[in-house]
Amino acid sequence: MKHRLYLPTFLPVSFPDAMETFLEDMAKKGWFLKKVGYFLSFCQFEKGTPAPVRYRLEPIPDTVRTPSQEMVQFYEDFGWKYLTPFSHFFFIFVAENPDTPEIHCDPLVQAKGYKRMCRNFSVFGLAALVLLVIFLGIPLYHPSFLLERPRFSAFALVTLLAFAVLILWSVLRLWKIYRNLSQGNPLSHHKGYLNILSLQTIVLALFVLFLLPFSDKLVEWDENDQITQSLTTVEEPLPYVPLAEMGISPDWVQTPYDPITMGNENSDSNYIRSRTNFLAPITFHISQTAYHTDPNLPAVATSMTSYYGEMSNSFLAKIVGMDLANLYASTPGISGYKMEKKPLSLSGFSQAYYGDLLGNAQILLLRQENRVLIVHYAGDASLKDHVEDFAKLFTQSYTPL
Repeated sequence: MKHRLYLPTFLPVSFPDAMETFLEDMAKKGWFLKKVGYFLSFCQFEKGTPAPVRYRLEPIPDTVRTPSQEMVQFYEDFGWKYLTPFSHFFFIFVAENPDTPEIHCDPLVQAKGYKRMCRNFSVFGLAALVLLVIFLGIPLYHPSFLLERPRFSAFALVTLLAFAVLILWSVLRLWKIYRNLSQGNPLSHHKGYLNILSLQTIVLALFVLFLLPFSDKLVEWDENDQITQSLTTVEEPLPYVPLAEMGISPDWVQTPYDPITMGNENSDSNYIRSRTNFLAPITFHISQTAYHTDPNLPAVATSMTSYYGEMSNSFLAKIVGMDLANLYASTPGISGYKMEKKPLSLSGFSQAYYGDLLGNAQILLLRQENRVLIVHYAGDASLKDHVEDFAKLFTQSYTPL
């Protein structure tokens, strides 16, 4: 029975010299390459007598998966036996005689094979850049996501960044090989591979963790950062104006928050959520809803949602405020509606505006350096009449729950 060994090919295709050195070192230990998986790229080795076998990676001349019979015979005439394809970029040839002449003696001819491979592999580099740009655009498109999922966001960013760097590194390395060959410099066939192997392994491990339930665990940890309580149970100062001060009819009632019947974070109730992380040391999400006691009237009479955050810097406060204001201003089922912002003159505030929405809904945004408050109100009162009440909230300090 033959002894077999399977190893993943963690060496990038942009390091053919490192791959050749690795295979030759394995042969010196008595493990000889027999096959490389086309998609999963696992190397299959068979145990034998240690020997100074030589391996060469030849760029595939076109999109075929196996070399032509003429190519195989031509290489065999010079002592090189076709072994297996490596990914869809290389054919691997082996010479059992260590004195077998090199396949190529003209770097300019060899450069033609690498030119096609460089162009094809550059597509992967472009795709990696696109993925990275998309993710980096999230903070500008939806910056509040970073505050809600800081661990997941940081891990995803590091993973994509490492993956993009690896791909771009490989692309640049291939073009460097092509450029050297085009200048008449012969290709080296010996290179250390342990450092490359370690880096590739780390990147792949990060990518696997990103795809596996570890990502869900990070999201769970992020969600555990927040504490939700009923407004009636919190005695500390909170950054909100009670709905009663906006004017509530005697036939309206505010029910306390019930974690069993609430259902999800978008449910109407009366509660406060507190969250803290390194990007936003203090954030409060406060929901207030008054209900009609008359069953013949619509259930919800009036509601107000407030978001208050103390960010790590003023720029983050600005973009998060804009993001949440746009989110509060969006109306389900209606596209193309744009809220008209009406600036407010308030001393000591970097940004202040009011906006009317569809129906009786309104939005108020106040920002003072790195502190921001966004209020969404739906009811008969006017937020403009209570701007000073909301502005006074910035004169106090608050502690997370």
